[in-house]
Amino acid sequence: MIDSAISRISSSDSTGFHPLYTGWTRVIPIPPMSLLYSVGAISVEKFLAAADAWAQLVTQYAPENAAVVDIGCGCGRTARLLVNNRWISTYIGFDVVKENIDWCRNFITPHWHGTAEFHYFDVYSKEYNPAGTMRGDQLMFPCTTSSSDVVFASSVFTHLLEPDAVHYLHEIRRVLKHGGIARLSTHNDVPPGQRFSGSETRIDIEPAYFVRLAAEAGLKEQDRIDQFCGQQVFVFRPA
Repeated sequence: MIDSAISRISSSDSTGFHPLYTGWTRVIPIPPMSLLYSVGAISVEKFLAAADAWAQLVTQYAPENAAVVDIGCGCGRTARLLVNNRWISTYIGFDVVKENIDWCRNFITPHWHGTAEFHYFDVYSKEYNPAGTMRGDQLMFPCTTSSSDVVFASSVFTHLLEPDAVHYLHEIRRVLKHGGIARLSTHNDVPPGQRFSGSETRIDIEPAYFVRLAAEAGLKEQDRIDQFCGQQVFVFRPA
């Protein structure tokens, strides 16, 4: 557990914030470093830079009154920059780290201009939730079928084993509206001769294979960004 993404988290972190940025009135605070670390940020600067990049990407094609789904929302890295976006009427975020969801409920939900939901699921992950009681391929996203305009996953498929990744792609297709869009990031440094490699700490997927898995789930690639916050981003729409 020493090197785990959640090894630094304690239960009290869900009500705390970064010691250098103490709570300012009517402003969402910066989470404690333990929660920043759990979403891959080693500094406040990197946390906010990634938040800004993803918020721009998510809202780029969001229609008016958009319903947005944030898979693996963490401690609200992107959500904090969507909170006052009047184009977004509904936001749903979920994660397997309870402290992150509790933090979002404590500090982000009260500021949201529209409807925001943060859900915790006790899904097993050796890296993020080793005591989890649910398999990843059993998770049903907390959204009704064909209800979402934008679905995004920032550094989620980089930690999903293949059966779980396949299931998540099918769930993304289920919840997307006709004409909706999904933005999903991956690592692609696979060893020679492999298509899907690694553990929950880091997963790499051959791009062509990821597109194939998405196609089998009913998603068609529309665009690709090869360099984005150290990962590759695929843009899919329902086929």
